[in-house]
Amino acid sequence: MSSTYLYFKKNIRKRLKKYWRALRGDHFDNAGAVTDEDFRVLMDGIDQAKPAVYLEIGTGKGYSAIKVFNYLQEKFPACDFYTIDIFSEHVANIRARFPGSKTFHAVLGLSVSISETSSPAREELQGYKGPVNVLRDLLQSELSAKKIDIAFIDSRKGSALPEFFLVEKHLSKNGIIFCHDILNRGKGVEVLLYLQQHKDRYEFDVLDTGPAGMIRIRLK
Repeated sequence: MSSTYLYFKKNIRKRLKKYWRALRGDHFDNAGAVTDEDFRVLMDGIDQAKPAVYLEIGTGKGYSAIKVFNYLQEKFPACDFYTIDIFSEHVANIRARFPGSKTFHAVLGLSVSISETSSPAREELQGYKGPVNVLRDLLQSELSAKKIDIAFIDSRKGSALPEFFLVEKHLSKNGIIFCHDILNRGKGVEVLLYLQQHKDRYEFDVLDTGPAGMIRIRLK
């Protein structure tokens, strides 16, 4: 077979897979990749907060989860790491990376309810049939007696703001919330607009960590 034939065959398979996932109602676009500069900022935040609980919303392929959890194991091994994702394959894959770990927790489902989301997430979620409100359930059960020290919101545009509202209620005194995708007009935009309208309640800055960038947020 020619290399040209194999190239087109591979790309056709990718397109068909993406189309099939869309038909199933579980294809949701995410935005920018997490860069080395993003990780530097996250790890600086970890060093400052000395977390007992780290929460990530949006596991994806697990790149940030793996790197951050390994860093936590070196510096703060008792820290409980939670990562949430809507795709069962992402959750299964990341669980397989840390079998038997008592501090690594991967949660399957939509963090909030579909009715809380806005465009484009609400339209993308219309065919979704999986678990919902898993962040709210987690905060009211397993984490009810704990505070979140670091949160990294890297989910999707249209769900980031309701996720932020939940997280801030459970943030520790010196806790930090990071929201990815602001410079590329991604999910961070909705959060930044809210922060600008409530400057009396938050300290925040936009960080140029690469094409996507992120917002660093603390409560006043």
